[in-house]
Amino acid sequence: MGRFVVLIEFKEFSMDEWSEKGCAYGGALGAERIQKHKRIERSFDDCSRCIDSSRLAKHNIIAVGINTYLAVVEWDGLDDEHLIIVPTQHCSSSIQLDENVWDEMRLWRKGLVALWKEQNRDCIFFEMSRHVDSNPHVYIECVPLEQEIGDMAPIYFKKAINECEGEYMDNKKLIETKDLRRQIPKGFSYFAVDFGLSNGYAHVIESHDHFPATFATEIIAGMLDLPPKKWRKRETDEMSKQKSRAEKFKQLWEPYDWTKRLKNSEATSSAGSSSSSSSKR
Repeated sequence: MGRFVVLIEFKEFSMDEWSEKGCAYGGALGAERIQKHKRIERSFDDCSRCIDSSRLAKHNIIAVGINTYLAVVEWDGLDDEHLIIVPTQHCSSSIQLDENVWDEMRLWRKGLVALWKEQNRDCIFFEMSRHVDSNPHVYIECVPLEQEIGDMAPIYFKKAINECEGEYMDNKKLIETKDLRRQIPKGFSYFAVDFGLSNGYAHVIESHDHFPATFATEIIAGMLDLPPKKWRKRETDEMSKQKSRAEKFKQLWEPYDWTKRLKNSEATSSAGSSSSSSSKR
């Protein structure tokens, strides 16, 4: 049987040309991948959470660690000490973070729990990881609560999660989290909540239309008896109010600021290196 030799003529295309001709040359899947890549690039360019972004509200930052930072929210939060813990580099969910970044985020939580305990307050941490395919920048929200309200928070959230998204779902509605990063598959949208340093709950979001972005804030606002404007729409607050909240919390945070130990350690290490270099001369 004879052999057939197929000659294929290759032609160089720009990214725009390739995206237009993707269906013809690479198939629908190729064009889809190119569009997804472009969306991801745009998400980096437009991100207001990345530490190097020109859009980052640096005046709201309380402290910066190695891979993460702590900041007050730029909107009128559920409390004057409503905060966010954010990885410095772009990542769309906690379950995709490297282990060292995840561990560092836990350090902020421990410090905040200790701070609010001194105020006789409890606290809640939650993550709303929606539309992960559009590559948002993940952050953990931190809200202090009066002790008696904090004691009731698990009951409120358990009930709300069990009643969300209708009756029939492919995934279990309520996941009692012991290790979130091993309980939720990567690439899934989800909601997760922890109560202080205790284990919490998670929920895989199957329908974004039936699981609102305001799910957690609406529950907390109800517990705190706050008006709907506190959770319905997050509008950027006046700059003066943002700065005032940040300055006040910086003073509160100072005794718990573990990043100062890092800076002192770096300074000591640098001084030791300089001394060693001088002695060799």
